[in-house]
Amino acid sequence: MPPPMSLPTASLTLRPELAKQALLVTAALYSGYALLGLVGLPGDLRYLALVAAFYLLPGYLLRRDPDRARAYQVGPEGVIPRWSWRGAKWAALLIVLVFPPFVLGFLWFYAKVCHGELGVLSPVLWLEGLSPAAGGLEKYLARFCRSYGGEFWPTALRLPEAWLLYAGFGIALELAKELFTIALPEEVFHRGYLMSALEERWPARRKIFGAPLGIAALLACLVFAVGHLVGELAVARLATFFPALVFSWLWRRSGSLWAPALFHAASNLLMSVLLASTFAR
Repeated sequence: MPPPMSLPTASLTLRPELAKQALLVTAALYSGYALLGLVGLPGDLRYLALVAAFYLLPGYLLRRDPDRARAYQVGPEGVIPRWSWRGAKWAALLIVLVFPPFVLGFLWFYAKVCHGELGVLSPVLWLEGLSPAAGGLEKYLARFCRSYGGEFWPTALRLPEAWLLYAGFGIALELAKELFTIALPEEVFHRGYLMSALEERWPARRKIFGAPLGIAALLACLVFAVGHLVGELAVARLATFFPALVFSWLWRRSGSLWAPALFHAASNLLMSVLLASTFAR
């Protein structure tokens, strides 16, 4: 009999076949999303369908295994994971530790590439050159950098225009949108369901900074990154692999999907402010 599975809320006998099922379901989900685009379904409706699938599919697939659904935090009580102050505290701690160096790295990176110094991207450009998308990243950056302010430090902190709508309530709407229509559904599906199912086949054998992570987490992060290409075929979208590693660590270190969801949403909001401030010209 296989050893019990190490999960935040339960000890379960491993079911390796669930890994294959999860990969097939994920591939079918993203293929369906792309197909809906080919038949002309509006983007907002397509994304709404994707979000609904992220929330509902995991619990449906595990409807006959409530203990496992509860361990994955995708049910059976509901599609929203139970609130966890522990998860919120871990998200807050990582925000304090990660965001300051990330901001400096962001400013340094665009100060380089927007002044034509692409050496930092040499490995990515080389890899892209082997694909049909050769040259796409350089053209994308050239368009993107047209509105670059030119200075390392932005001249002012600017909020995205959408945040200022509705007499200031736009900020609240953006917060809700980022958390409940982007970060939380993506974490429920990719971390709660996909990563946990892959760990049934490839259980983590060691801990990294206190969190059990292994091949399953890496594979789930890779699928997460490749999935972003369905929305926009751009090599830059694959960079989502790296924050996904942080989301995976938070999931396993905190034992709550709220930790990666809150950190994910905060990261997206921070990026919106940085882009609005740095590319304001």
